[in-house]
Amino acid sequence: MPKELKPWTVVASRTVLDAAPHLRVRVETVELPDGRRVDDYYQLDMPSFVCIFAEADAGRVITYRQYRHGPRRVGFVFPGGHIEPGEEPLAAARRELLEETGCEAAAWTGLGAYTVHGNQGGPVAHLFRATGCRRVAPPVGGDLEEAEVLLLSRAELWAAAGRGEIPLLCQMALLALATAPACVDRAAVE
Repeated sequence: MPKELKPWTVVASRTVLDAAPHLRVRVETVELPDGRRVDDYYQLDMPSFVCIFAEADAGRVITYRQYRHGPRRVGFVFPGGHIEPGEEPLAAARRELLEETGCEAAAWTGLGAYTVHGNQGGPVAHLFRATGCRRVAPPVGGDLEEAEVLLLSRAELWAAAGRGEIPLLCQMALLALATAPACVDRAAVE
């Protein structure tokens, strides 16, 4: 029988940096189940986001090759973006796919929601697989990133991953989940 594990108790919390809506840093005082206290447990509040594994005809996946400032290099990423306040993740995924690619999808599958950092929290990444993507409008520009749009096969994406050309963890998680055999068994979200 597994041991019952108990959550920590937040005794106090105060904001030490507020750069809303992009970042807020809080320091918490937490009490562990054994009674110990930690007075300086830092937490990050950041907007949650969506990432979309968007498949067009013939199994080609809509991908970008672009610079990302976090890893400070160019690599492959999938469409996605921040969830607006009050917006549901699926609605955000549909909006981002349309804005970034001009495409709509015939079917959507939710692949889960994952906290980015296990200790400090941060944003939640909502991952989706969209199939039957087809262009219905021109993409809307305006992001900071300059991008090269590519249609790649799953094999080409895994080869790029093997060369270290997918530098973001959430993008690698999306590739793994969307191409795993279990993904086919997941229920569509619409």
